[in-house]
Amino acid sequence: MGDRREFTGKTRKAALARSGGVCEASSSWYGLPDGMRCTNVLSLVGVQYDHVILDANSKDNSLENCAAVCPKCHSFKTRRVDTPTAAKTVAQSLMGMRTRPKQTIPSPPKPPRSEPKLDFTARRNPYTREEIR
Repeated sequence: MGDRREFTGKTRKAALARSGGVCEASSSWYGLPDGMRCTNVLSLVGVQYDHVILDANSKDNSLENCAAVCPKCHSFKTRRVDTPTAAKTVAQSLMGMRTRPKQTIPSPPKPPRSEPKLDFTARRNPYTREEIR
């Protein structure tokens, strides 16, 4: 999505402090059994910040919508949850849109004729316009 907004530095620091340095992923959205939390230590595997509710749908960059997660959990959720949800959101928005009515494309203007239009009712010489007998 082109207009994606990132979390502020303050929000990222607060989410990391809240996590205690351990991945915050804890549901089937992240590929884990319900009630189980990922135990990856973020200082060892790296940290990524996830919009719990997809940014394209919520536009919420608050701490409550930010989760400090490991790259593996973030990748799983992005592939299995976020991308299909975003695609569905786009499809639903397009279903309600109307297409523009078809318009005829105007043809370019014709150049003016250099010769007067020929009259075939009388036999005339096309160069001198005199009648031929």
